[in-house]
Amino acid sequence: MAYKSEVARCAAEIRKILKEKNIKASVRSEQFSMGNSVDVEIKEIIDPEVYKALQEELAKYKYGHFDGMYDIYENSNLREDIPQTKFLFIKYDWRLQDEALEKLERFVKAKFGTQNPDHEYKRIAGDLLFGRDDFIAWDEVKDLVKEVA
Repeated sequence: MAYKSEVARCAAEIRKILKEKNIKASVRSEQFSMGNSVDVEIKEIIDPEVYKALQEELAKYKYGHFDGMYDIYENSNLREDIPQTKFLFIKYDWRLQDEALEKLERFVKAKFGTQNPDHEYKRIAGDLLFGRDDFIAWDEVKDLVKEVA
């Protein structure tokens, strides 16, 4: 049997979780000088609450965090019971994200008028997509972004 690195085992565990949740995504692991990473690229727009819950659930696979104040990486979440990675990135496929954000931005602009600067509509669209704000209910826009794929 071939040996799998810890970061490859970590990516495999994350793939299992995504499969159980029926979330389409690609998961890639990478090793480099002074570390490793796992990149999760989601291939469909999902409910922001599911996105946030996924981030929280997968956080256990990251064994620390970067402290920019002291310019060091701190092993603040080290666990022996699961494989972990130094860096974990969870994001949408950029093409999918761009299209969804454009649609959400147009929706927000139509709903509230054009009296605000464009960057405000972009911020609201991003907050809506990533579940950082519930100013607009997801049910109101979910059909709009389902067309993106």
